[in-house]
Amino acid sequence: MIKYGFIGTGNMAQAMIKGLLGKGVSANNIAVSSPRSAAKLTEKWGVISLSAQKLIDESSLIVLAFLPNQLENVTAKLDFQDKLVVSVLAGITLEQLISATHTTQIVRTLPNVNVAINQGVTAFSKTELTTTNSTTFKIFSDYLGSSVVLAESQFAIFSAVAGSGPAYVFKYIDALAQAGIANGLEAKLATDIATQTVLGSAKTLALSTQTAKELQNAVTSPGGSTRAGLDDFDTHNFDDVIAHAIKATVEHKHL
Repeated sequence: MIKYGFIGTGNMAQAMIKGLLGKGVSANNIAVSSPRSAAKLTEKWGVISLSAQKLIDESSLIVLAFLPNQLENVTAKLDFQDKLVVSVLAGITLEQLISATHTTQIVRTLPNVNVAINQGVTAFSKTELTTTNSTTFKIFSDYLGSSVVLAESQFAIFSAVAGSGPAYVFKYIDALAQAGIANGLEAKLATDIATQTVLGSAKTLALSTQTAKELQNAVTSPGGSTRAGLDDFDTHNFDDVIAHAIKATVEHKHL
């Protein structure tokens, strides 16, 4: 029996597969189904390429990872039996998933791109009738990063913070690097310094019992240069800029 079967091989499916392989899951325990790209992934990673129904028949856990607007067409002739179905389809509710798949064994998830390096965070929501075991949470929590259980009504804000958040972090890193370049650093060096600073700071926070605000103050001396920079952030309403960006993201996604 194959452990993980992916119907669809888009960016998120490939990120998840890459993360699983990176954690030592055998390619023989991963199956993919896609009319256009399954064969390419078989050649690239050694995963098993199967038709959608055969993949369902032979897999323990089924991941729906195609374009959301393809849900009805893809599932129309498939029998999901009593298999556990995990959806990563953005904007598709549990109700819609149940209607399309004719099974209540559905878990709706929203991973972020960092699952590819086993540092993702994934939101979960499931039906009351879903009989889940540790398998679902193991794939996301043990192999691909961490997971949180949320009501579907909170998926939009989760997506804004965790799904879109990486792009905003990259923008911040680029802004740090550009400031370094403007003040005389070579471009690659500035980017490397900014990247490692953000990486190390995030790790420090993750390992600390202090809040982000407390750590911010811990590295700031009264009247010092860091305080001058933080005061400038406040003068230019940095927190409001972030809040407005998240609000715009939530309102645009309509999850």
